[in-house]
Amino acid sequence: MLVVDESKCVGCGLCVAFCPTGALRAWGVCTINRDDCNECLVCVDYCPADALVVLEESTI
Repeated sequence: MLVVDESKCVGCGLCVAFCPTGALRAWGVCTINRDDCNECLVCVDYCPADALVVLEESTI
């Protein structure tokens, strides 16, 4: 599951620009709209702060 590490997110919005489904918003700290996110993980590659991380379901 894709999550935002709020302690790392700087709210730059780069992830928003590259999200193909428009599931991300960055007003201060990035948020993920779970209904729109297909977990393609494109955003993870573009986050300069490494704030977008993938957790296994068992760790949530």
